[in-house]
Amino acid sequence: MTINISLNPELAEFARADSEARAFDSMSEYMRDLIRNRRQEQIKADVAFLEKAIEGAPLGDPSDEEIAEIYADIKANRKKQH
Repeated sequence: MTINISLNPELAEFARADSEARAFDSMSEYMRDLIRNRRQEQIKADVAFLEKAIEGAPLGDPSDEEIAEIYADIKANRKKQH
């Protein structure tokens, strides 16, 4: 899949210099690394949120309503992070 992005001159220069300084072979490799790192950050944040949410939770499987509430809370938490 190909995705094109537009950057203002300041961001483009930063990306070029940073990718060269970190010895990436191409801008594509640089962007993939940024996206992978961002995905890992999101996973860590989700895990931390879920760990906190289950502290003191009752034993047993949650109901369908409780699952829906958990997903809604995760989505709300992600919006707060942006």
